[in-house]
Amino acid sequence: MVSGDQRFKQHQQAVCTELDGEVALFQSNTCEYLVLNETGSAIWNALKTQPTLTELCKHLEEEYEVTPDECKFSIETWLEAALEKKVIAVLED
Repeated sequence: MVSGDQRFKQHQQAVCTELDGEVALFQSNTCEYLVLNETGSAIWNALKTQPTLTELCKHLEEEYEVTPDECKFSIETWLEAALEKKVIAVLED
């Protein structure tokens, strides 16, 4: 489960490339992959600053017409899938 105070980052073993306008991620250790839509790409790019869930929500709410609850649910779902595929990681203190 994702918590609001955790910081997230791009996993060091994740390889990122753009294919026909979509971002594709590949985890070299597990051979897992994700192809991201526009919103997923925005989350991926925001991870460069190692944000919290709350910071990600604020960033995406400014970019897209979405309610805070919808935004939080969508980002949590994305983060959980990306953590499972090990293309992102939780920043350790």
